[in-house]
Amino acid sequence: MKILLFGGAFDPPHRGHISILKSAAAYDNFDKIIVMPTGTPTHKKNCTAPFDVRLYMAQTAFADIASNVEISNWEGTNLQEDYTYRTLQHLQSEYSDAEIYMVIGSDSLFTLHSWKNAEFVMKNCTALVFAREDELEDDIAQRAAELEKMGAKIRFVKAEIINVSSSQFRREGEINADIITDEVQNIVDEYSLYSADETARLKGTAKLLAKLLLDEKRYIHTLNVEKLAAELGEIYSLDVEKLRIAALLHDIMKNAPKDILLHRAKQSGIINKIEDKPKQTLHGFAAAHYAKTELGIDDDEILWAVKSHTCGRSGMQDIEKVIYLADMLCEERCFEGKDYLLSLAKQNLDKAMFASLEHSLAFVKSKGNTVDTDSLEALEYFRARLARNL
Repeated sequence: MKILLFGGAFDPPHRGHISILKSAAAYDNFDKIIVMPTGTPTHKKNCTAPFDVRLYMAQTAFADIASNVEISNWEGTNLQEDYTYRTLQHLQSEYSDAEIYMVIGSDSLFTLHSWKNAEFVMKNCTALVFAREDELEDDIAQRAAELEKMGAKIRFVKAEIINVSSSQFRREGEINADIITDEVQNIVDEYSLYSADETARLKGTAKLLAKLLLDEKRYIHTLNVEKLAAELGEIYSLDVEKLRIAALLHDIMKNAPKDILLHRAKQSGIINKIEDKPKQTLHGFAAAHYAKTELGIDDDEILWAVKSHTCGRSGMQDIEKVIYLADMLCEERCFEGKDYLLSLAKQNLDKAMFASLEHSLAFVKSKGNTVDTDSLEALEYFRARLARNL
């Protein structure tokens, strides 16, 4: 079985990527073509778009190139740092009889020896090297010969390579819109994925992620939380744009596979042992980790609002209170006492938090579920605040 592997950050995928993949696909009669967006690129740490967005753009850009093209999410979901040798091992485990061809640029010939487990990489795939006609000069040929002596299998493919880069688009996106396809451009524009305005970029990216990662019911809930959070933010003169970003991300891990959810929760800086946290609270901690690592958000107000929205905590700031209340009292929620709590939320955040925590804890206990200690501490925190203000 012949497999063609085409990896990259694809941040975003552009016409140069498409041209190379089409030429590579025509090189041989491949049984499967696997496009592999990198999860955490070891050589490009600062991807602008999160993996799930880059995966979506890759699906849009490459899926119609051939019927045997597969856009793989493996590097973004395997919970390991990305190295080519690991990807090759994964493909070998999936396809025991695979003969793997890997697309690389001619410049990679000069760094291939320094890749992690380079010997394994060279011996377990054929490097399909793309170069312009004028690049096949003595230095490249000599380098290829040196690598072949080390066990590498190298084939050259001459191609008309479009001289563009993803970083060029990120710098000059509006000027060079023809670098990417119309379909990818529409995604970029609709969600402001590479906007110079960081707030617009984060808000747009968060909204697209909610649409991609959540089921329909949870997505609608997220939009309702955003709506109520913005309304409460206006009442209390808070940063509405921060509230919108936090609201769009608060449940982003709600539908995540259990292993990813647990992994991110463990990495999120929970003070208590992970084993002490009720499982229904973990998605908030996981979502905060996702926001920090995938979107590069380092604003503590946003991160704490995402992290504490399920159980609250002692010392909550106003943005945290608003997200907690918006999550509990948004449009589609229906329970006895909701109207009273919503009315209270529009009058006094501390009173609303105390009453909402009391209601939530009573509900958890009635179901026989474990009460989170953070919620108990939050209840006492607001009890004390209200007592001081009497």
